[in-house]
Amino acid sequence: MIQQITEMLPTWLTRKTAALAIPADLQVRGSGIAFVGQTQTDYLWTEMTEVEHGRTFTGYRVVRLMMLKFLPLEASADSGLLQKMRSILRGLAGAQVNLVYLAGGVFGESPLGIVQCYGVTSFADTLEEAARESARDLGLMEGALKAEFRQMRLEPISARLGNWVYDSLEKMPHALVTVGHPDPRENSRSPHGTQNPLTTGDQAAQGYSLQQNEILYRGMASLREDFLLMALAYHVPIDTISDLLIGYAQETSVWASQQQGIRSASFGVSLPAMLSGALADSASRSYGTGTGVADSTGAAHSVGSGISDGYAHSTGHATSVGGSHTINSGTSSSTGTGTSDGTSVTDTDSHSSSSSSSHTDSSGTSGATSHSASDTWGFSGGLSAVVASLNGSHSWGTVDSSMAGWSQGNSDSTMSGSTSGSAHAEGVSHGVTASQSQGVSAGESFGESWSSSDSVSDSVSHGTSSSVGDTSSQGHTNASSQSWSDGLGHTTSSGLAVGVAPSFSMGNSAQWQNDPAILITEIMRTQEKLLRTASIEGAYYTDLYALTSTERGLQAMMGLLPESFQGTEEVVTGVQCRTLNDDENQYIRAHAQAWTPSTRVETIPGALSGYMDSTLLTMLQLAAYTSPGVFEQGMAQTTQEETPKFAFFPDMPGDVVLGNQWSVENGELTNVMLRLSRDRHFHTAFLGDSGFGKTVAAERLAYGTTAAWHFRTIVLDFGQGWRKALNWPGLKGRVDIRQLFPGAKRPMRWNFLKIPRRIDPGRYVSLISELFANAGQMGARQLGFMRRALTELYSREGVLILNIQPYYSKKIEALNAQFTKLAKSAQATLDSQDDERKPKKNFAASAERLVDERAALESRMSELLTLDDEEATALGIPAGTDVLALSSEKQQMLATLRSKRVSVSDWLDLLRAYYEEVAASKDQASRTSLEGVLLRLEQFGDSQMLAQYGPGDDSLAVEDLGLLGPEDDQWGVTVVEGGAEMDEFAKSALLSLMAVILYLDAIVRRRESLAGEKFPPMQIFFEEANKVLSGVGGGAASDSEKKSGGSVAEIFQTMWRDGRKYFIYLHLMGQTAAELPPGILASCANMFVFQTKDGKDRDTILPHLARSEKGIVNTEYKRYLARIPRTMAIAKLGYSMDVLDLEPALIQPLLLAVDEPADAEIVISLQ
Repeated sequence: MIQQITEMLPTWLTRKTAALAIPADLQVRGSGIAFVGQTQTDYLWTEMTEVEHGRTFTGYRVVRLMMLKFLPLEASADSGLLQKMRSILRGLAGAQVNLVYLAGGVFGESPLGIVQCYGVTSFADTLEEAARESARDLGLMEGALKAEFRQMRLEPISARLGNWVYDSLEKMPHALVTVGHPDPRENSRSPHGTQNPLTTGDQAAQGYSLQQNEILYRGMASLREDFLLMALAYHVPIDTISDLLIGYAQETSVWASQQQGIRSASFGVSLPAMLSGALADSASRSYGTGTGVADSTGAAHSVGSGISDGYAHSTGHATSVGGSHTINSGTSSSTGTGTSDGTSVTDTDSHSSSSSSSHTDSSGTSGATSHSASDTWGFSGGLSAVVASLNGSHSWGTVDSSMAGWSQGNSDSTMSGSTSGSAHAEGVSHGVTASQSQGVSAGESFGESWSSSDSVSDSVSHGTSSSVGDTSSQGHTNASSQSWSDGLGHTTSSGLAVGVAPSFSMGNSAQWQNDPAILITEIMRTQEKLLRTASIEGAYYTDLYALTSTERGLQAMMGLLPESFQGTEEVVTGVQCRTLNDDENQYIRAHAQAWTPSTRVETIPGALSGYMDSTLLTMLQLAAYTSPGVFEQGMAQTTQEETPKFAFFPDMPGDVVLGNQWSVENGELTNVMLRLSRDRHFHTAFLGDSGFGKTVAAERLAYGTTAAWHFRTIVLDFGQGWRKALNWPGLKGRVDIRQLFPGAKRPMRWNFLKIPRRIDPGRYVSLISELFANAGQMGARQLGFMRRALTELYSREGVLILNIQPYYSKKIEALNAQFTKLAKSAQATLDSQDDERKPKKNFAASAERLVDERAALESRMSELLTLDDEEATALGIPAGTDVLALSSEKQQMLATLRSKRVSVSDWLDLLRAYYEEVAASKDQASRTSLEGVLLRLEQFGDSQMLAQYGPGDDSLAVEDLGLLGPEDDQWGVTVVEGGAEMDEFAKSALLSLMAVILYLDAIVRRRESLAGEKFPPMQIFFEEANKVLSGVGGGAASDSEKKSGGSVAEIFQTMWRDGRKYFIYLHLMGQTAAELPPGILASCANMFVFQTKDGKDRDTILPHLARSEKGIVNTEYKRYLARIPRTMAIAKLGYSMDVLDLEPALIQPLLLAVDEPADAEIVISLQ
């Protein structure tokens, strides 16, 4: 038996030294590599002739490879990794795809580490056909891998790697063949990961590492040995496997039948005798008659008709103009009488009749006779010497039976029915109403009115409907039945049995067991089980070749391969590495270079495979070789966790295209666009660290909404990154660029102290003061000084019209008080001097000065209280009109006209005067506050700044920014550049003031639009929103009560809360989300989030994405915020009635690829 077992094993396992046959089965005519461009390998090809089983195949073999670039970290903790690969192989086998798995170690110059590649091989008569088939199969393989491994990334191999593979196959001198069945280890490959144990269940169940190919890669990487591991897997048809299973099952049954048995012997003699007789008679007769009659008559008649005609015509015209003034008094009385009579008559007549008749006759007769008799006797005897026995018996029986029966039935049924009905209804109604009204009115009225109204209406309608129905039904049924039967039976039985049965027996038994047969049966049944599995899902003939550069690497491979893949579960032949002689080495290297399997055949009766260098592997066994290795030292990144789940919207409506959506299922960018419709447009926040694409996304939103919906768009650019808008396609003549910094080529000429046309002067005083204080993060005392100085300045210049008299009266009263004090002082001086002496000359001079000042103040007040010629012309009313008698609209126009003469230098002079005053009074707190104010505002007194922001008729109206194009169709984009040359406080103050002016002006325009005026919706983009909204710190001296960096002027929060009601959309771009005012961020329903690394910022953002920031759940989203790739963004369009629309999506905003114009180009284009 031992010899039989030995004979069943392959010869190379018996350690025989006889050389194996080397067939001449391969002839290579040429080979090469095809590239795509200069950097990418397309495929490797070989022209060859191959001989197998006496058949010759000539043609081209093409191999296409894709390199594993990224495998999510979660794969290391995935106990189903091999099952996923098993499913992939099952799909590839079903599609008849031949798989190539290639793992290489590149540790020479410019090392790459471990490279894992998946590929396909195709053979065809021509190179073109083989290339086409391989491209088709490669697509299937890529889809299969990505379907199972979420977000796996595969890339075509580079030209450098393709050349390295080609050269290694040719130059690596040492080859190794591995045969046998690997043991798949279906457990998690790493206990480490980012899963939260509170949400991912029991982690202890898979809390140990069972790596396989990672062991091989780690060992070779530690030795820094270059190698190639090639698995060539060719699918085997299931019918072939089924035939093999049947044959193998038959062979197994032979060995199974020889496992155990019983040996025994016995002897016996028997002589029986038996006589038996039987008689039976039987007679039977039966007769039956049946008759049935059925009559049915039915009739139905229905007639219907309907006619309907309709016609309508209506024409109307109305014109009315009138005015009236009425004073009236009157007396009215009313008397009413009403009478109503009603009569109704209803008649109903109904008649119904029904009759039914039924008749049934039935009769029956039955009879039976039976007789039975039985007689039995017997005897028995026995003699026991050796064994003897005598038995006898007798039996006699008689049975007589007779039966007669007769039955007759008759049935009649008759039915008739009739129904008739009549209805009559009549109604009469009569009503009389009388009403009397009397009125007396007296008064006076004058007015004029004209009205014209034309109306024509025609309506014709006609309808006719008729319906007639008649139904009649009659039925008649007659049935008759007759039956008769007769039966007679007779049975007779007799028998005799006599037997003699001498017997002699002796026996011996023993049970035997054949352990060699049992052992062979177990091995063969294990193989049978593998074949049974393969017959269901398919299998692959697999050649596993290893090539190394050195003998040291070859020896390492011989140890690492069994270490990595050897096992004992469902394994017939364990993983074994075959040592090759020179001829075999050359043979295997030639086949590896040609990417074709060995055809050497080894005849092993009943074995699983007939190929010497190939092994028939089930899908799970092959998965142990080909599953992706979670190994980081190489081209595949395996330490990065997968991208969290985000929504995907394949069919979004909308005119504005924002970007390409990212598929988190496949881990790749798609051509499906994220779109924005008008009804989902809202305030938007663009949040993220600098340089990650906030401006790109904001530009796309600004361009799309302006071009599609003709919005009025203003960009407050803290730097100068938006000037590319000048070259946006389709907006020629609709873009303007202005620059805030002094010395600009296209300056923003703006006297910011000029009152806007639609903002009350008193409100504007507070706005300037609050926004400048906010920009400099100043305190309440500093705000008060600025407001006080500005109020005084506007009152002095007649801008605050209602403050003219109070202001100048107060000044005059102060002069009067000084004059009185001076007079008293002079009188006291005269009383104390001699009569001859006269008052000093300085008294007269002082008194004269006070008189002149008072006269000047009175004259100035008088001038300001009446319109001069220029003002009268501008307002279109006579000169000399009292300004206090003007309407509010005219007073607003007058304030705007007079404020153009106000200069920021006058504001500074007043503040300096205050400073001198508090310094003289030794008020240290006020002195410090004013120092901080002056340090910030004095830059506006510089000559260049004063030339740009001082008084003048050429000052731009900020409220008209963005209104470009024809008078009847004004919309467009205006970019206001802050530039790097200007102080940040000045940019923050001016840009914030500009935003508020635009907002308040748009509110008034919204009210005007209700009366018929046409104004486009407005949107404002805030670049560096943190600085514009919250201000900038700094200043040598500042108020001790200065506000924190996260504070903001209340007007901004009001703008974000209420702006959309007035068709005003506000969009901010900020780097520090945590420092933005909560009220502002909460008002942004739409949001684009880029990479954000600060923990506080991420905690602020997550709730807006409907994710928890508490650190127990959704932690993957918090981590992902810190590693969002550049140009990628999480987009949430949160303004929708459907909750399905509110989930965030991952996108890549579309870049507007236009050139950035230089200053000279801007000037030429916009002059």
